[in-house]
Amino acid sequence: MGRVGDSPYVSARIEQKARARRLIAFAREQWGVVSLEQLLEIGFSYGEVRVLVKRGHLIRLHRGVFAVGQLPQLMKGYLKAALLAAGPDAFLSHRTAAAVWGLREVSTRRIDVGLPGRRRSRDSLVFHEAARADVVTRNNLPVSSFHQMLIELAPQEASRELERLVTWGIRKGLLNLDDMRTALARHPRRRGIARLKAALAAYLPTHDRKSDLERDFDAFLREHPEIPQPRRNVYIDGWEIDCYWPEYKLVVELDGRPYHIAVQDMEKDRYKDGKLLIIGIRTLRITDTRFNHDRAGVYNDLISLMNAG
Repeated sequence: MGRVGDSPYVSARIEQKARARRLIAFAREQWGVVSLEQLLEIGFSYGEVRVLVKRGHLIRLHRGVFAVGQLPQLMKGYLKAALLAAGPDAFLSHRTAAAVWGLREVSTRRIDVGLPGRRRSRDSLVFHEAARADVVTRNNLPVSSFHQMLIELAPQEASRELERLVTWGIRKGLLNLDDMRTALARHPRRRGIARLKAALAAYLPTHDRKSDLERDFDAFLREHPEIPQPRRNVYIDGWEIDCYWPEYKLVVELDGRPYHIAVQDMEKDRYKDGKLLIIGIRTLRITDTRFNHDRAGVYNDLISLMNAG
């Protein structure tokens, strides 16, 4: 007679516990969700899966995708479930991508998923035919890059909303202008691109090296001959200066948005101002917004600083 530990019943129980541990490990890695393929890989049979569903140990979220034990406690679980339902090449796109990037709330009633090839939407999943050419990982989820997400949303969002998304991306350092230009060049005729380009117009530099603000400021000085003409684009102590009046020890720096949006650029500007002040040169910074809306104030500041100098 064999030992009790060698009985088929005991072996089955050991294997059952081992599968349960693997199932829990899968669920922990995936925010509480698991696919049918993964369950079969762990060692469950189709019949056992049906029993687990019937007993409430598995809760169906999508066809072939289940929550383990209870509904996901985190939104990531619902997003991961959508990706598992769509397949290994799927990624989060459109408004769901905007939610992953922190631009809006996640909606479990509609989850946008991009994937190669056409597929009919089902349940709460809205499928979009798209290649994975511009997909990144954010919060451990594959998602459209910030630039690609803007292009995806351009046909369906109003101009004001596109402007909000662009401004948010600039402030958070997520919108790289070179990458944005490259992304736009890949979709020249896509619907909504004209609206998106209009929202980006204030940030994308033109081919002309001289900014609109510089040209406008030059015209402003010509309108006020009482203000002496400065030396332009000169170097002082290794720093390039937009406008310099040596007789007044005064510098004007023209901060047009396209050239002064990155955090590192702003930090460099402040460092430059401090170094110039040490050698006795004051800096007046003029932004395009102020120049367009408070030109009289710009004039008064210039005259006051020159008189003080």
